[in-house]
Amino acid sequence: MKKILVYISIYMASIVCLSPAQVSRADETRTLWPSNSLTKVLRNAKPAETDRVLDIQGARGEIVSAQAVFRTADHMASAGAAITDLRHQTSDSVIPSQQIRLQWLRYIDITQNTKGIPRDELVAQAPISIPDPYWEDATIHVSARQAQPIWIEIHVPSSANAGDYIGELSITDKTTTTTLPIKLHVWNFEVPRQRHLSVVNWWQFPGTGFKDRVKPYSDQYWQLLDKFCAFLVEHRQTDVNTSIGLIKESGDDAKGYKYDTSLLERYAEIAFQAGIRQIQLHSLGRRTAERGNPAGRIELMESNLRRLAALEKVIRKRNWKGRFVAQICDEPLIHHEQSYIPLIDRAHEIAPSVRIIEAVETEYLGNLDIYVPKISHLNLWYPSFEQARRNGAELWFYTCCDPRGRYPNRFLDQSLLKVRVLHWINYLYDLDGYLHWGLNQFDKGDPYSEKAIGGRWPAGDRAIAYPGKNRLVGSLRFSALRDGLEDYEYLWVLENELRKIKERLGNEAFWLDPRRRSLELCRRVVRSFDEYTRDPQVMLDTRRAIAEEIEALQTLPLLLVQTSPPEGTTVPAGPRLINIRGLVPPAASVSVNGKPVRNIRPSGYFTQFHTLHDGHPKVTVQVEHQGKKRTATRKFNLTD
Repeated sequence: MKKILVYISIYMASIVCLSPAQVSRADETRTLWPSNSLTKVLRNAKPAETDRVLDIQGARGEIVSAQAVFRTADHMASAGAAITDLRHQTSDSVIPSQQIRLQWLRYIDITQNTKGIPRDELVAQAPISIPDPYWEDATIHVSARQAQPIWIEIHVPSSANAGDYIGELSITDKTTTTTLPIKLHVWNFEVPRQRHLSVVNWWQFPGTGFKDRVKPYSDQYWQLLDKFCAFLVEHRQTDVNTSIGLIKESGDDAKGYKYDTSLLERYAEIAFQAGIRQIQLHSLGRRTAERGNPAGRIELMESNLRRLAALEKVIRKRNWKGRFVAQICDEPLIHHEQSYIPLIDRAHEIAPSVRIIEAVETEYLGNLDIYVPKISHLNLWYPSFEQARRNGAELWFYTCCDPRGRYPNRFLDQSLLKVRVLHWINYLYDLDGYLHWGLNQFDKGDPYSEKAIGGRWPAGDRAIAYPGKNRLVGSLRFSALRDGLEDYEYLWVLENELRKIKERLGNEAFWLDPRRRSLELCRRVVRSFDEYTRDPQVMLDTRRAIAEEIEALQTLPLLLVQTSPPEGTTVPAGPRLINIRGLVPPAASVSVNGKPVRNIRPSGYFTQFHTLHDGHPKVTVQVEHQGKKRTATRKFNLTD
C-alpha cells in the first residue's frame, strides 16, 4: 500500500509541473488543454499558458460535466479519445473508465444572431460556428488549426470515497498520442436521487429522424420510448408529454361510446418504469378564434372530456393518482380568462385525480392547479402568481422563443451560464418546476442545421436534443440544463442538512432558518429574474462554496452563523447594525471580528451585535474547540 501511495504522490507532483506543450509529449504541434463546463469553445480558441490539469469537482451520485480542447497544426483523419480509470489518491477506490462518457462536440453554422438580444449577451457575432450537439462517432476528423472540444461526463458512483481521484485523458491518431492529466475531487455528500424540481421539455415522439422508420406502436416503437425516457431521466427530467388522443374512442351518441386505453397505459407503464414521474396530456380544449382575437374564447372538446373520464377510471384501477396532468389550451391570454375558469372546474369534476397545468399569458385562471408563466411575465406579475401559490397552486415558469433582452434563455448563441442559471432562479423564488416546449421539435431539413433548430424562431429554441442512429443525442445546452438541476440539488442539500440540525436542537434553534444560508449563496449568482452574474467563475466558485459548507456541517467544530440582515444585503450608513446568532459546540470559545463573545448558552447558542464601518464590510466569526478552529465570514455591501 505504501508503494502505491508513493507512486500516486510522484505522479501528481509530475502532472502539476506539466505545461500544455509538455503534455503533448509525442508531437508539440498538437495541444490538449482544459476548459470548463460553462464555455462554448469557438473554433479559433487557443490554450492559455497556465493550463496544466483538468480540475473537476462533483458529489456522489452526480453526473459531473467537464471539457477539454484539442488543437492540431495538421489535419487528423480519425482522432479518437480515451480516458483511464480515475484512482483515489489515498485509498483503493476507483471510478472505472466505463462510467465516463467522452463525446466530441459538433458545430452548427449560424448566419444571424437572435433578434432582440444585446450584443454583449451573445457568445459571438454571426456568421459563426457554435458548438452544441455531440457526435455519436468515437473518432472524428479534426481540421488543422481549429479548436476541437471534447465533453466529459463522469457518473460518480454513490459508493465512491470522498477525496481526490487522478487519471488521464488521451487523444490518439495512427501514430501520435496527446495526453492531459485529470483530477476529480469528490465531495463528501450525495446528490439526491429524488428530483426536487419538476421539469419537462415537450417532445415529439418519436420525432425527426425516427418517425419515418419506426412504425407506431410496434415493438421497436415501445423499445425506443423506453430508451428515450431513460435518456431524459439521466438529464433529471421528470415529465413527458403526449396526446390524450392515445385513448381511442369508438361509438356514437346514439349507441354510446367505448374506450381503448391500452396504448396510453402501455405508454405510461414504460415511462414510469424508466423513472418518469408524471405525464402531461394535450389538450382538452381549443380556441374559438385566433389567439390574439379579443372576441375569442376557449371551449372544451366533448370527445376529450369523455377520454378524460376514461382516464380517471384507469388512474383509480392502476393506482396512478398524482401521475397525470392535463392541459386545456396553451397560453391563454387575458381575454380568455372568463371562458377558461369554468372549464377547470368541469375537468376537475370529471377527473379529480388529474390536475390541470397551463403555460399562461395571464394571471387569474380560477382553480388552475399549476401555473406556468413565462419567466418575463413571472417577473412583471409576480405578486399575482405568488398569491395563486398561497392559495394552493404550484408555480413553475417556462422559456421558449421569448423572453429575450437580458433574460436568461437557452438559444444557441447565448452562453451556457444562461441555461444553467434558470434553475438557480427556481431556488431563489422557491418555484416548483420548469417547462420548455422544444426538446426535439425540429423544423424541416437537416436537424443539425440553423433552420431546423430555429426556423422562424431563434436558433436552438426548437430543440435541445438531436436524433442519433437509434437514440437521442445530447448537447451542451441539455448537459448545462442537467448541471443547473444538480446545482439546485446542492442548494437543497445544504438547506436540508440545516433543517435536520434545527429539528435535532428543538427550541434552542428557534432562530435558525434552514433556507437562509442557501439563499445567501444563491444570491451570489442570481438576484432576480433578470439580474445574475455573467461570469462563469462566479457560478463555479459559488457551487464549490455550497459544497464546502455542506461538508463543514459534517466535521468538527460545528459553526452555524446567521446574520440579520442576510449576507449580501446593501447596508446604508445609519448605523449599520448587524445582529449575529450562531451555534457552536458547548464550552467552545467564539469571537466576532477578533472580539470574544460572552453571551454563549450551555447549548452553544450565542448572540452578538456588530456595527459595520466604512471600508469594513465583513463579519468574521471564529470558533475554537478542543484545539480546532473554524471561521465563517459574511460580507455586506456598504453605501452612504
